[in-house]
Amino acid sequence: MSGIDPAEFEALRREVRYLRDRQEILDLVNNYCRGLDRLDPDLVRAAFHPDAIDNHYDFVGGVDDFVPYAIEVESRLRGTHHGISTHLCEIDGDSAHAESYVHFFLRRGDGKTASCGAGRYIDRLERRDGRWRIVVRQILMDAHFEADGSAWVRNEHLFHTGSRDGGDPSYQRPFNLPPELLARATGGEDAVRNWAPPEEAEK
Repeated sequence: MSGIDPAEFEALRREVRYLRDRQEILDLVNNYCRGLDRLDPDLVRAAFHPDAIDNHYDFVGGVDDFVPYAIEVESRLRGTHHGISTHLCEIDGDSAHAESYVHFFLRRGDGKTASCGAGRYIDRLERRDGRWRIVVRQILMDAHFEADGSAWVRNEHLFHTGSRDGGDPSYQRPFNLPPELLARATGGEDAVRNWAPPEEAEK
């Protein structure tokens, strides 16, 4: 590799390795949230090494017990939405520590109550066989409040809604719009001009 300074090349290699590590760690944290919302135990499990320990509310235990516990708790809810915002990570070789801010919206099974909250996932991670996974996790709660369940509105008359399983459009490969929307799209300008939200079309 003539013309390339070895020290500069090594510095660039370390930077690229760091960026790849950061992205892989962020991806596994995000996929964990997706697993909760889609009730997908494989996605939840994929965030952890087999010997990992999780402290989640009143649960403290290994991943083999945590995964079914988490899916069972989430499945009792009518709807969930988890998301990651601020994400901080320190990497030292094959070890890392991450702090991920999480927000969540939950609709209780009776439909009468909606719970909202914000917390932080505190994770210790290790890279084993080239793959990052969580070894120890604890959730810290920063805020939690409840609201009237009628506030949980998905506006199904305006938007297509997803499902809490593998039938959700996010799993579809290759992704495409539903047939009725494709038909509207191929209708040209008239279809766009004549379309109106259902409540307006009924007037």
